[in-house]
Amino acid sequence: MTKIEVKLPKKLEDHLDYLAIVSKRPKEFIVREALIRYLEDAEDIAKVFEREKKKGDKTYTTEELLQHLNLKEVSV
Repeated sequence: MTKIEVKLPKKLEDHLDYLAIVSKRPKEFIVREALIRYLEDAEDIAKVFEREKKKGDKTYTTEELLQHLNLKEVSV
């Protein structure tokens, strides 16, 4: 297994610490599971994007969509 070092902002570290305590799971487990889910979701999105591209359907970036709808981007 490969070991990766990650620097986290304090707020994210605090969330991770809290989740480790309440779930009684090691932080490594939580980060590994989160990364697995993220990568699976990203792969699914990429597959859909490629399928739509092959069909010739137009895709839009978030910025293009917001501009088209006359909306402003909201920071979360």
